[in-house]
Amino acid sequence: MALRLSCGITAVQPARRIDTRFETLSAVKDSTAGVVRQLSAELVRSTPGFVTAVGINDLYVVAASKIALQRARTPAVRAFARRMVEAHTAAIAKLKKTIRYNNVNAALPGAVNTCRRVMLDDLRGARAENFDHRYIAQQIAAHKETDILMRRYAKVGKINAMRDFAASSGKAEAGHLALARATDPRGGR
Repeated sequence: MALRLSCGITAVQPARRIDTRFETLSAVKDSTAGVVRQLSAELVRSTPGFVTAVGINDLYVVAASKIALQRARTPAVRAFARRMVEAHTAAIAKLKKTIRYNNVNAALPGAVNTCRRVMLDDLRGARAENFDHRYIAQQIAAHKETDILMRRYAKVGKINAMRDFAASSGKAEAGHLALARATDPRGGR
């Protein structure tokens, strides 16, 4: 919103500039964090590390998608969010079951980590007109990371039941990634 001064000069209201900077900073943070998390996913080698990384990502996707169910502007993004809540809630239950029935010495995290909390906060603070794209961009990054984790553990994991979980869940993650890209209002990467 522009502010008209008495001398006829129009000035931009500072709050708008702050909002724009926030949006730009949040987008850069999301992009950078996504690359770092993808590199980290390549380095996960242990079963407990795999369980923690996948668990945190699933918890994040569910939490972000619940926010999207409330804030998304387009029906396609809301439908994607609904599907992600259902799919990743089921994935968490399947992972818990696999761990329990195979006596895997690993525990699922109870909450998201600091990085994902910041992403969720950025999502909550996104301007309405930017929300759908911001949510989908975060989902693309999260699903790329999980896809890497699943493919890697399916190849080199030490516990057969966990490798089977990674292989079957990896197919679903690849489908979610493709769907997120197709749902992006600005065209997914």
